[in-house]
Amino acid sequence: MNAPDQPAPFTVAVVDDDSTATTLLSRILSRAGYTVVVYTSGEELLQQLALSHADVVCLDQSLPGIDGLETLRQLRSIKPALPVILFSASADAIRDEALAAGAVACVDKTKGWVEVGAAIEREVDRGIEK
Repeated sequence: MNAPDQPAPFTVAVVDDDSTATTLLSRILSRAGYTVVVYTSGEELLQQLALSHADVVCLDQSLPGIDGLETLRQLRSIKPALPVILFSASADAIRDEALAAGAVACVDKTKGWVEVGAAIEREVDRGIEK
C-alpha cells in the first residue's frame, strides 16, 4: 500500500471571475505542486481568507464589485505580509499604482501565465528562505 501523498506545502489563492482563466491557472499551479483555492471576487477573498490559508494571492484587477486594487488595499490592512501578485490585461497602465499599493508584482495576463508562474515561484522561494 502506498503512503498518502503529502499536501502541497504552498497554497495559492487565485481571484478572478473568469472561469476559463481560473481553470487554466489552477491546472498549471496544481501540476506544479501547489494547492489552489479559487475566489470569484475580492469580497469573497476578503471574507474567506480568515477561514483559509494562503501563502500567495494571485489577484485579477478586473473583478465584479471591488476591483483588484481596492481588494489589494483592503488585504494589506488585514494581512500586510501576504504576497499579492496583481494580474491584468492592462498591467503596464496600473503597475506603478499596484506596486505602490503593496503588490509584489503586477503582470500582464494576456502574455500567457508564464509571468504569473514566475512571480509565484519568486514568492515561494522567499518564503522558504525565511
